[in-house]
Amino acid sequence: MVGSARFALLGLAAACAYVLGACAGGDVDPVPYASTPAAAPSSTASGPATSPPPTTSMQPIGCPYDHGGTCLFELEPGTYTTTTFEPSITYTVPEGWVNAEDLPGNFLLHLDADDQLGGAGGSYLGIYRNAHAAAISCVEDAQEGVGTSSRELAEWFTSLEMIEVSEPQLVSVGGLDGLQVDISQVPGAEPCTFGGGVSTPLIIGDGKVSDLHHVVSAEIDVRLVILDHEDGNVTLEITNVLEQHPTQEYRAIVQPIVDSLAFGV
Repeated sequence: MVGSARFALLGLAAACAYVLGACAGGDVDPVPYASTPAAAPSSTASGPATSPPPTTSMQPIGCPYDHGGTCLFELEPGTYTTTTFEPSITYTVPEGWVNAEDLPGNFLLHLDADDQLGGAGGSYLGIYRNAHAAAISCVEDAQEGVGTSSRELAEWFTSLEMIEVSEPQLVSVGGLDGLQVDISQVPGAEPCTFGGGVSTPLIIGDGKVSDLHHVVSAEIDVRLVILDHEDGNVTLEITNVLEQHPTQEYRAIVQPIVDSLAFGV
């Protein structure tokens, strides 16, 4: 698989679809570290050899997740640029963020404090290359007849009766233009059942550079920022688990990161 296959409703245990790739089996191991040995004892003319206090330099080695690609894991406040995602993404984060995926078509950020293993998954900012509309028939496939431009995808989402979709807004992010829509599931709607949870399919990867299958449910809401790029799109997904954050609060937390984005186009 190229990247992640996350059912935002189900989390890791129910769907084996955790964005961090922990489905490979068991818990994710802590980040491995390389330790720099302490300096060797030194002798002086005035006395026996003495040992200085031990010193250890702890440096993270690579991304700890099996399907995280070249992710950076726990981030210090600052500005970073992806090394695998295309087009490249330059972004700035404050304290407390984790970069859990940097793959050819999948990129993921989430707050370290937000549990990603709950029944509804976790809150996150994902960026995907060439996202398609997911089939409303509940099969894990793209919806036939729907294109990948921001206009075509926004029109498809607004046509669905089981979700509430805001009026599409023109946006410009990081040098790309497109449309933004906010999506929530209509109360009482029961379009699909994945792993025992009721949800509406939203987006799916192209199976070439991006790998995902994401939904909206009563437990989460989603903001999609669909940016036109070449013959497809770059799509931002801001998914908020309502048990973790009020909707507007989480979007306000994420917005400065969105504002900092610059795509290498």
